[in-house]
Amino acid sequence: MIATAEIETDTMSKAPQTEIERQKTTVASLGKDFQFPLFNGRHAIESQRKSGYKNTARAAREIIDNAFESGARNVWLAFDRPGTADRAKHERKDSVSAIAFIDDGPGMIPEMARYALSWGGGTRFENPTGIGRFGFGLPNSSINQTRRVEVYTRTSAKQSWIRVVLDISPERLDKLPVTGLVSVDAPSDAPLPSFVTDYAKRHNEYVKRCNDDPNRKGSDPKLKLMSLATGTVVVWVKPDRLTARSAAKLKEMMLDDFGVVYRYLLEDFNLVVDGTAVKKVDPLFLNQHSLYYEKPEDGGATCTYDKELTVAYSRDPETGAQHLELLLSVDDVRQARVSPSVEGVGTVSVKISRFPVGFAGEYVETGGVKRYFAKDSDQYKRLQIRKKRRGVSFVRANREIDTVDVLPTTASDKASGLGDWPVLQGYALHWGIEVRFSPQLDEAFGIGNDKQTVNPIEDFWRVLVKAEVDRAARKEQKYQQEERERNDQEEAVRQATNPDQSNPATEAAAEAETAMGRNRPLPPERVEESRKRFEEAVDDTTKATGQTRDEAEEAVKREAAKKKYAIQFFDAEGGVFYMPDFGNGLQRVAKINRAHPFFKSFYADLVKLPHPQARQAVDLILLALAKAELEAGGDVKRMYEHQREAEWSTFLKLGFNILDQLQSGDPEAREEDIDP
Repeated sequence: MIATAEIETDTMSKAPQTEIERQKTTVASLGKDFQFPLFNGRHAIESQRKSGYKNTARAAREIIDNAFESGARNVWLAFDRPGTADRAKHERKDSVSAIAFIDDGPGMIPEMARYALSWGGGTRFENPTGIGRFGFGLPNSSINQTRRVEVYTRTSAKQSWIRVVLDISPERLDKLPVTGLVSVDAPSDAPLPSFVTDYAKRHNEYVKRCNDDPNRKGSDPKLKLMSLATGTVVVWVKPDRLTARSAAKLKEMMLDDFGVVYRYLLEDFNLVVDGTAVKKVDPLFLNQHSLYYEKPEDGGATCTYDKELTVAYSRDPETGAQHLELLLSVDDVRQARVSPSVEGVGTVSVKISRFPVGFAGEYVETGGVKRYFAKDSDQYKRLQIRKKRRGVSFVRANREIDTVDVLPTTASDKASGLGDWPVLQGYALHWGIEVRFSPQLDEAFGIGNDKQTVNPIEDFWRVLVKAEVDRAARKEQKYQQEERERNDQEEAVRQATNPDQSNPATEAAAEAETAMGRNRPLPPERVEESRKRFEEAVDDTTKATGQTRDEAEEAVKREAAKKKYAIQFFDAEGGVFYMPDFGNGLQRVAKINRAHPFFKSFYADLVKLPHPQARQAVDLILLALAKAELEAGGDVKRMYEHQREAEWSTFLKLGFNILDQLQSGDPEAREEDIDP
């Protein structure tokens, strides 16, 4: 047999080969006895090793899936760390030198353990109702992370442990043919690795102490004793492709990932990573037994769409085209079950969750100032979960497969009947969709053999359109946008009307009056109005503070001297856009109506601008108008009142409403047909 190095050297020494010549050279290297197996030696192993797992946690799911399917109800992940003598140069003491997956399932008979390390070596291919099916998980995920995987197993406490090894280390691969049949070595008796037995001993001692004292710090009822009477232990030895090298970071990644992926299975199934039990995490935050849950009445998430759809999956016998149809009646279901073209009838459950503003976030912005949540706060942690699962979460057989964050949003998608979906931008972090389906529909959802990806056929989106899921999603996107705009307006107003908040416009008005050198006396009717407001302010101060009347009068005067001009707000549907007011009797106040289009369409946007100069300029104009009206009497006073109430306010109301319509563009783009 010609070695690879010899072929490469020979090729480099000659003129470039044609494609046919390369084919002849490759075939000649196979030898006369080559049996043409489907899986070919070193080349195939190295290629398979690069199969796509996004991170170590995703690869580890395969081993956990197998344990659950076998009947295990506890899986412990133990990390081995290098000892001082074994640590390589620059290797940290918290680095991971091995990972053991320990389960309490029934174990495997020796030949099954050997078979399980081969691609396709599963037992459930004809019974795809659980979370496993294809028999690729154990070898595929293992060699993706390490070059040596050891499987220890036994079916009885009376038996010794047997070990099967898949070793693709360079020194081992050098002994294998470049192509040709590669076999898994026969099983043999072997004790468990010492770090596994040490972990089991430490774990059991800790659980016993917790059982003796349930109030002990760190005590967790989900931590169970490890018997190791039967079960399987999968060990990744010296893994070289871990996403995180340190045990602390790897543990954090796995706890976060497993909590979401196995959220429905963790009712009766326990996962423990390096001594810490995995807690269920619902990315929609609707499950009251999950981390970071809050009751809706306390500001938690609410479910806005929850339906179970019955569908039929079929394949056209002539074209092979795949179809998914929504079944709307019992008769539809009966007909689908007897139809020769229907390959499966199943259910698709769709749920949409809405998060209030601030429920999942890094910060809350108020008046242009960002108030950041601490990284250990629930709000911050919820945001990190949503960042990884923005879009549609697909759950198969109660185990999450993947999140699809690309929805049909193009014009051609809409024309093809795939729906009118919102673009998943920032607001999509604050609402979520979950789709749960039964394994009978695997073909319709494009489930791969690694159970890590989902690729639904087009008819899936058409089914959701018929169930108005796209409409419900648009509704959530619109709600988030409008709710944030409303909150921004309210918060901006709170900031602007804070008595302690400095407003350059009110200060400028006071200085302008001083610079003009005018101290125009008020008309008699205004003097009486001002005096009455002053008396009311003194009475209010006396009641609120318990001061004497003289002390209260001095306090009101100090307040007026400190802030002679002010901007305030009120709410009056159908009222004027603003009104002048004496405030505490010694002030000049412009009160803005938040229910008028002047505020909704203009002033509220000024408040939200990062630089307040434009709003302050408008404040100054309103203060000038208020001052003029408050200091007028007789016919001039009545003229101001008439203009403000009958002319200006009505004109501005109509004008701003028309302006909004002109600026909104296509009426369909506003989605006015969607109830907020």
